[in-house]
Amino acid sequence: MTGEREPLGSATYNIEDDTLRWMPGARLDADEYTRTRNAGFKWWRGHEAWVATWTPEREDFLLEFVEGIEHEADSGDPEARVARFAGRAAAAEGRAGARRAAASKGLPPMGEPIKVGHHSEGRHRRAIERSDQNMRKAVEEGRKADYWRRRAAGTERRARQKSDPSVVRRRIEKLEAELRRMQRSLEDLDARPVTPETEAAHERSALHWHRWTAHLELRLAYERARLESLSPAPFAPPASYQKGDVVISSRYGRCEVVRTGPKNVRVRILEGGARGMEFLARPDGLRRPDEDVSTSG
Repeated sequence: MTGEREPLGSATYNIEDDTLRWMPGARLDADEYTRTRNAGFKWWRGHEAWVATWTPEREDFLLEFVEGIEHEADSGDPEARVARFAGRAAAAEGRAGARRAAASKGLPPMGEPIKVGHHSEGRHRRAIERSDQNMRKAVEEGRKADYWRRRAAGTERRARQKSDPSVVRRRIEKLEAELRRMQRSLEDLDARPVTPETEAAHERSALHWHRWTAHLELRLAYERARLESLSPAPFAPPASYQKGDVVISSRYGRCEVVRTGPKNVRVRILEGGARGMEFLARPDGLRRPDEDVSTSG
């Protein structure tokens, strides 16, 4: 935080989804709002917070307003959230049904037209207006129900991803690739000659890539610890398989290894209606026929 400015709310970094969250606790003025939007933050109404994926620049931006950024993981109970969102969806659907039922009440039967000049004209017009309002509300509540159903499905999907060792392994591989890219950027930077004119820019770039590297190492440590906590069954790397080996695929059953690559194994299905078809399989989805699967996660 710079200058003598009072802190504006609080901020956290959530390692589960790699996001910065800023809870200002007060309405931003026009300049603050514009800067926040330009920095890439979006308003998350459900949490009363500005949210953005972590970058060094966004972290520096938040530190202009808060004293520090607290690191946390999402400790919320996903099952409770799914139940809560599903309950809100059901409630909205119930309100939509009630509005649809109310829309048909009080209307003349069989679509009778308005009798202009008749004593029933005013009552008829008011009934049509009430019906129109109720139908609009029914549509609005129906959209709310769809929104909460999507939230429930998304929460359930993310909960499964967190507990799926295959998903965690793929995330680790992606983070490792990003880390290698950052390290190459640092190596390229170190290889460039530094002159008095470029020294300041060189230091800024070096700091930038070092911060990215430290951030990725933090995320990798977290994901590796999560994978360890899931206690997944050990699996053989692709290089341990040979052409002609018979393996068991978790999806297709008995298969024959056709060839191996650095990350995947191409196999041919040996049984069932898909017999003879070939596909690429990840090693964590394969096992040898004599391997014990009783400890699989």
